Amino acid sequence: MRRKNIFSPAIILIVVMAVMLPISSYAQSTQKRLENIEKQLKAVQRKVFKSGSKLFKEEPLAEPEAGGSVRLADIDARLSQLESQLRQLTGRIEEGNYQTNKIKQQLEVMARDYEFRLNELEKSGSAGSNIIKPEVTPDTTVEDILPAGSQEQQYSYAQKLVTKGQYAKAEGALAEFLKRYPEADLAGNAQYWLGQTYYVRKMYTKATRAFLEGYNNYPQSPKSPAFLLKIGMSLNAMGEKKDACDAYRELASRFPDSMESKNKRPPEEKRASCQ
Repeated sequence: MRRKNIFSPAIILIVVMAVMLPISSYAQSTQKRLENIEKQLKAVQRKVFKSGSKLFKEEPLAEPEAGGSVRLADIDARLSQLESQLRQLTGRIEEGNYQTNKIKQQLEVMARDYEFRLNELEKSGSAGSNIIKPEVTPDTTVEDILPAGSQEQQYSYAQKLVTKGQYAKAEGALAEFLKRYPEADLAGNAQYWLGQTYYVRKMYTKATRAFLEGYNNYPQSPKSPAFLLKIGMSLNAMGEKKDACDAYRELASRFPDSMESKNKRPPEEKRASCQ
């Protein structure tokens, strides 16, 4: 007697679908995970690499094979590679943030240290010769310090006083400009020239303070390298050679390609006997 086949085509189809459904579902889930990882990777790449960099290139997702789905082994391998790159790039960002915070803390410590030293010098009387005596008459008013006009015109007026050698008058004009426009684009320049009015008159304590305030308050100013150079020169003139050398090292570290670092720093380091 011939045995009857109990597996009908319908049952076979159900079994095949039951086997293929988890595989298809896993492929779709893995593909979606891959796409999410690639999006995260591209976002991190944009933070770390500039557009056009060889390291910043978008690789397309694997295309489905003809008549079938993407191979799961290929997707898993690609996924592992992207996850590894993502971890490395995220680590780079965290390291960069750490270094930035470290430099900021060092600058804050340096500023506090200089401020303490300047205060001690003033208390001991070392800076007694640095007392400022404004050359103004009793009839001089605030309006007379700076002429009417735009910020640019008033800055130009104050800066020209420096070039003419009228340092006491320039000091008052620059101080008034900074009082009126502390956030102006020219504020960093004005702070630099204010420090210069002290430096040329050998008021080194006040010069150091003015240049240090400029370096701390206007970190994006094009005068930042000049601030550091003049901090070192002022400190050296006061006999604070070690601190002067620290300022020169900071200049070399932060602005190695600046004119102040390349051309002016080496002879000043020699004068301060920096090691």
